[in-house]
Amino acid sequence: MLAMITAIMWGLLPLALKSVLVLMDAYTITWYRFVFAACFVAIFLFLKRKLPSTVLQRPSLMKRLFIAAILLSLNYIFYLVSLYFIPAETAQMLIQMAPFLMLIGSVVFIKESFSRGQMVGSFVLISGLLLFFNQQFIDNSNISHDDFILGFIIMFGAAITWAAYAIMQKKMLRYYSSNQIMWCIYLLSAVFFLPLASPHVIMSLDNTALLLLLFCCANTLIAYGTFAKSLEYLPTAKVSATLAITPLLTVIFATIAELLWPTKFQAQHLNLLAYFGAGLVVLGSMLTALGDKILNRNNFNLVKGYLSFKSNKL
Repeated sequence: MLAMITAIMWGLLPLALKSVLVLMDAYTITWYRFVFAACFVAIFLFLKRKLPSTVLQRPSLMKRLFIAAILLSLNYIFYLVSLYFIPAETAQMLIQMAPFLMLIGSVVFIKESFSRGQMVGSFVLISGLLLFFNQQFIDNSNISHDDFILGFIIMFGAAITWAAYAIMQKKMLRYYSSNQIMWCIYLLSAVFFLPLASPHVIMSLDNTALLLLLFCCANTLIAYGTFAKSLEYLPTAKVSATLAITPLLTVIFATIAELLWPTKFQAQHLNLLAYFGAGLVVLGSMLTALGDKILNRNNFNLVKGYLSFKSNKL
């Protein structure tokens, strides 16, 4: 449930950002999101008397937090820069490399298990994503080949930095809680983005834009908070499998938004192959999350017995 909340929040985020970006640059929005999250978590930890005051006394852990904050900040920067070279739809597809890099990294560096069922699920999920975004592969006439390659390389960097950040986040849970770690990362990331931000621009926003900016800020707090918390209960592979459905949620939310506000939002129009790919993504996500629980012999025998019982009754 925690990982699913993260996927929902990240699925909604582009719709809110689309409106705010008209009046405020992406770096300032990101800075406000980190500052908001850092302040909110600081109040929460202060009331619980759990502020990580001993972090500065542990140089090795402080170094890891510093690197994790740099990785997360680079992820934001690379993602934003890539949008200069590739369309948003293509970027949404390419960033899905991040959960798979996170999955592979968790197996290599954290030594988490990767079962046969998860391997089958990953193959189904990747196939579904390729089919779901088949229109982006076919129709790239609006951008040059060189721009697409450059955008792909930059987005690949965004995926690598996010996966590396997520793995470091998982490893640091041995020392502090998810909220304590995220507070340090929020605070450091806000410092990194301050030179690029223009905080005074907030004075020019109307009430609607302010509410959308507030949602973007709360989105950071909720999404990364639930993401970090989910890593305490689930292996990294299962969390990454759930996050892989984020682009599907974005399309669903965009379709709903277009129905409610047709002048402000335009949903992506999918072909039949894309809908089939969407089904494979959901199926692959389930297989990867549940591992061999779906593919083991006992479950197959249970399903077989149930179907035999139903056929006898008929």
